[in-house]
Amino acid sequence: MSCPARQPLASATVATPPPIIFEVTFTVAQEMRWCMRAKGAFDDWIHSEAASADRPIAELPAADLAMQTDFCELSLTWIELPANNAWHAMQRATVIIEQVLPELLRTRALRASARMQNPDADLRRPLGA
Repeated sequence: MSCPARQPLASATVATPPPIIFEVTFTVAQEMRWCMRAKGAFDDWIHSEAASADRPIAELPAADLAMQTDFCELSLTWIELPANNAWHAMQRATVIIEQVLPELLRTRALRASARMQNPDADLRRPLGA
């Protein structure tokens, strides 16, 4: 009896999991002038990077200010940052912050968080958008 030649299993492909997407936020409470200067630096950098089209849009953070009468808070948020895990997502964001404003990483009031996002892009969008 002869055995049929072994052939690779072309039809038994394994589905790859969707990439892991994180929402990464760095928030710092500081004096109002410092926050405004820092936001201006990030706004300028975001505009220059977006115009050059060298960097994927997922790597451009949103820079927001929450101003009160006695303090100001600057938040940098990456909504769809792909990474292997939360630590890797925060490291990717840290590299960008070091390029633009490294002193932000040395502030005592720095808070950072990374939350896993839904892999379905339609489910990540706010309601009504």
